[in-house]
Amino acid sequence: MHAKIRFDGTETAGDEPYLEKPAVIRGPELELVDYEDLCAHARFCLRAGGIWNLTERSDIPDARDTAIDEACNCPSGRLVLRDRKTGETIEPVLEKSIVVIENPARGEHGPLWVRGGIPVLSAEGRPYMVRNRVTLCRCGRSRNKPFCDGSHVGR
Repeated sequence: MHAKIRFDGTETAGDEPYLEKPAVIRGPELELVDYEDLCAHARFCLRAGGIWNLTERSDIPDARDTAIDEACNCPSGRLVLRDRKTGETIEPVLEKSIVVIENPARGEHGPLWVRGGIPVLSAEGRPYMVRNRVTLCRCGRSRNKPFCDGSHVGR
């Protein structure tokens, strides 16, 4: 399959600069840290006006709960919430596993979803930052390999 699609696995993530300057949205109860270059375009964040708006209204219980649900369903870990009162990161508990993400209805063959803090190593054996959830490119089009940036999505 990789030969058929002319897969290019050359890594481009470098020293993970996308982790250095994420967008931060501070709501009354929640703080959203947005690592946009990790987006796999799974679209869990768009419900009820979107996680960005929900974070800004996080003093409303329904908005807070929906924002937490959306962030925890983000497979790539692009969206991470912190409780502003405690400073604690709100993360789902995920067993160590690797899942193939597919969206046959849209004809999309998505990334590998790496869950539960499984270490990811570069081709040279250098470890990337261990995260609870990341998505890895399997189409070869990402500009942030080995991580998925949603380039598999037909736009």
